Amino acid sequence: MTTSSSKPQRTSGRLLSWLLLAILASLVFVFFALLPPKRVDDVLYDVLARANGRPADPSILIVDIDDRSLAQLGAWPWSRDVHGRMIDRLNAANARTIVYDVLFSQASSEPAQDQALGQAIARSGKVYLPQFLQYGDDTPPRIVGSIPEIAHGAAGIGLAHVRFDDDGVVRRMAPFEANGPSLSPDLMTVVHRATRPPNSHDTTRGADQTLLIPFAGPPSIYRHVSFSSVLNGEVPPSLIAGRTVFVGLTAPGLGPAFPTPVTPDAASMTGVQLQASILDGLRSGLMIKPAGPWGRVAFTLTLLWLLMVGFLVLPPRANLVLTIGLCLVGLAYSAAMFWLGHVWLSPIATVAGLKVVALIWGWGQLGRVNDLLARELARVRSIVRGRGAAPKEFESDVVARHALSLGEAISRIDDLRRFSADALFSLPDATLVADARGRVIAANAAAQTLLKPAQVVLNGASLADLINALEPLGRRFELDWPQETDRHEPIDLHLPDGRAFQLQTVFRRDETGASAGWIVRLADISILTAAMRQREQALQLLTHDMRSPQTSILALLATTPDAPAELAERITAYAKRTLALADGFVQLARAEVTPVSLEPVDLADVAVEAIDEVWPQSVQRRMKIEQVGGDAPLMVLGDRGVLARTLVNLLGNAVKYSPEGSTITVGLSEQPSVNGPTANITVADQGPGFSREEAATAFRPFQRFERPGQEDVGGVGLGLAFVQAAVARHGGEVSCRSEPGVGAEFTVRLPRLGVG
Repeated sequence: MTTSSSKPQRTSGRLLSWLLLAILASLVFVFFALLPPKRVDDVLYDVLARANGRPADPSILIVDIDDRSLAQLGAWPWSRDVHGRMIDRLNAANARTIVYDVLFSQASSEPAQDQALGQAIARSGKVYLPQFLQYGDDTPPRIVGSIPEIAHGAAGIGLAHVRFDDDGVVRRMAPFEANGPSLSPDLMTVVHRATRPPNSHDTTRGADQTLLIPFAGPPSIYRHVSFSSVLNGEVPPSLIAGRTVFVGLTAPGLGPAFPTPVTPDAASMTGVQLQASILDGLRSGLMIKPAGPWGRVAFTLTLLWLLMVGFLVLPPRANLVLTIGLCLVGLAYSAAMFWLGHVWLSPIATVAGLKVVALIWGWGQLGRVNDLLARELARVRSIVRGRGAAPKEFESDVVARHALSLGEAISRIDDLRRFSADALFSLPDATLVADARGRVIAANAAAQTLLKPAQVVLNGASLADLINALEPLGRRFELDWPQETDRHEPIDLHLPDGRAFQLQTVFRRDETGASAGWIVRLADISILTAAMRQREQALQLLTHDMRSPQTSILALLATTPDAPAELAERITAYAKRTLALADGFVQLARAEVTPVSLEPVDLADVAVEAIDEVWPQSVQRRMKIEQVGGDAPLMVLGDRGVLARTLVNLLGNAVKYSPEGSTITVGLSEQPSVNGPTANITVADQGPGFSREEAATAFRPFQRFERPGQEDVGGVGLGLAFVQAAVARHGGEVSCRSEPGVGAEFTVRLPRLGVG
């Protein structure tokens, strides 16, 4: 028995250690998958890039501005006339595309030459010019390109921007570069999209922010000719015809040079040669895409968990073979993805991590074996000295202790089960418990009383049959009700005898996630339903029975010209006040209890609608309404009609209480808060304002503030109460900030939608 009792403890300890190692290793692997060690990854990438040799694109020709050209044509920079003649020469030789990698950012001393060069570019119709990002010390980068006189006739313009990795090596390009809120295309993106065959795959249209360049080889792999040779007619037109011609600086020290994975030193690939390599990769469709973060996570966790499963089921020697095999699989898979799938998925962190995890697990297992041997040896020695030769008594004591512990645990579980059952079945509402098939296995006293008149047998009956036996008005439940979903909306049931119940269903699962059954509760809501019905009747009284007489009074006064003017004016005011009181009360009541229809709403659009609605009143009083913000959508989840009425109430108060000719400001903004971003809309006026005590009570129903010498502006004091109720129904808040004589500012804050 000693052996059998200690074996589960050893097994559980081993499983716990395995689980802890698996969780910690998974977290570390995910961290390095999302933030890989780039310096080590770049070394492997360079090795694979140099081994990935392929033929260069034969349609690419580089015209070098080299030492020979400088010796013949003079020191750099050359006159614009030289460049114009070169473009005419290439155009006459039927070059397919001309990428002129020279920046003409400043006007020459002879404007006619600028015009001539621009005309040569326009005549060709296939010249592409570069732009560059210029960085300042304290200013954001700006784009610098050729002057308009030269660039206006270009077939395309793009950024010739070079991206360096952390080690200073150029391995990647960005199809688009961020330029403030917009994106500017790379020069090779522009050329590739303009010259690629129709319906061919375009790598630049993917979601990848950067692409790794599949260098075909060193710069010498492309065909090169000297600038002066082309200009002097020494190069046959057949060598130029149909080719994509790159013209750029290659003379040492004349232009920048960049280190790449395929160059032997730090400055052996010029900008024009780099651009040619990028276009070659785009046209061949071999640009290397960096694996996405979740792809790296899936790759590394798959190898890790294969190793972790092996730790549980394989012996130590097999685990050693498994570790080596998984490392080789990771290296081979990464190489295959690079060469065949054109995806860069670095295995360095994964392979190193697998080795470390294998070492930690091996050391841990060795330590556990050592501790177990020491513990068992000490226990045996204590038994021999303390118990003599009577191990059975010790075994009996051990069994008794385990039995008592197990019995105590079972007793506690049984007490908890009995307490839960007593609590469930003592509920005042009718409660039914059903098994996974929807058959009733228990019912409390309230349920038996409710279903007794139906004369049905509760135990074993289906839930649908029992609910249908109550004969709910307008409803019938099918035999497969309720469905196995974790969420069920409450259902209101109305019985023929006038009673009303709310049916709530809770679906339960066992510890394995399988169906365990249902708990169904029938809550009596007859009193609540009657109260709601009376409330609706009161609203009906206000909306119809009280409005009709007042409307008739106004109509009668309008058709009775002989009525005394003062009397007619007073009766009209009282009737309108009664109508306003009824309308305000109805709106307030519905804002408090009527369910709102939630949908994505742009607060900026709602503000425009509200401003339009109060515009006639503002024009009548020669007032101006200004809107600040709202240029971008400010989305919330709400009922458009209720929110519009809320803003109309605030704007209406501002128009009524502000002096003629004043300005009302409507501001829209977004602010952070502890519960997430909020969408704020502020209505500020130039009226008499409130004191601090008045502002604290401004949202109470029927609250009005009269000012000496101020004319009666009407209203019954329910507009702000409606605003507070409507905003609360949307999960927001409204506040008032004011001082006497400086106007009032009301701010509505609603949860922002679609953020974070």
